[in-house]
Amino acid sequence: MTPDAAAAATGRTEAAATLIEQAQHSDFVELVTVSALELCVLGGPKHPLFEEPVAHAWLQLGNHRRKKVMEWVTEGMVKRGLLIEDSAGFSPVNKGATYSLKPTLGIALAARCRPAFIIIAETADANLRTPRFFALGDQDHPVRGVVVEEPAALPADMAGDFPHVKKFGALGRFYRYVLISQEKAAEALAELTISPPEPPGAGEMPGWMVSFYHRYDGRNPVGFQLRVRGSGTKAQLIGPDGGDRGVGTAEYDFAGLAAVMLDLIHRQTR
Repeated sequence: MTPDAAAAATGRTEAAATLIEQAQHSDFVELVTVSALELCVLGGPKHPLFEEPVAHAWLQLGNHRRKKVMEWVTEGMVKRGLLIEDSAGFSPVNKGATYSLKPTLGIALAARCRPAFIIIAETADANLRTPRFFALGDQDHPVRGVVVEEPAALPADMAGDFPHVKKFGALGRFYRYVLISQEKAAEALAELTISPPEPPGAGEMPGWMVSFYHRYDGRNPVGFQLRVRGSGTKAQLIGPDGGDRGVGTAEYDFAGLAAVMLDLIHRQTR
């Protein structure tokens, strides 16, 4: 069983169903915070979306060193309770013990491995790490929730597990995952993009560029983009059809911007 299949299986467990239900009635459900190293061991570079500097650094390790790192990182994930030794799970190092995923990690990976759709908010600064949104769904329920990936600092309770994190470069990055409803995802996007990015964008891409991507069905484009120019309290939009949506005339407040985002999110499941 691969991490992809293991994540999909974990996402269907009773524990996962409970977390998904909680996310529909709360601001968010805390899932897990992992390092870039851990995400690589869990197959991150093969996911539909992954940070290029991290994938490059991982491949630069070389086969022998990468294998040693995988063994060390796997031991650490077992120690942290993210992996549970199991006779019918998967093995990150392709030998010895196999493991199942902690439900919170399984949900995050299920969304990353097989997203119903992905939303990315970017600025003119290519080095600025921003939140990413992965829709969690299956054949019976196209969207069960949205997993948000947020850039994170090394959590204090994990510092002992990563004493030399500053030496890891891009592999020393951390990611926090939370589970939210589609409505909360729209609000989070509106809250992010209604204010200008820091530092402010310049050149050909002012403000935020919000990209929506879904699975290719053989006919329609895989996605579209929406440009948002926010002032902090109001936002002007250039829509996915390439035409102006209020630029220079009408403006959206937070509630209006959130409504636009929710409509675009719902489009991905039609």
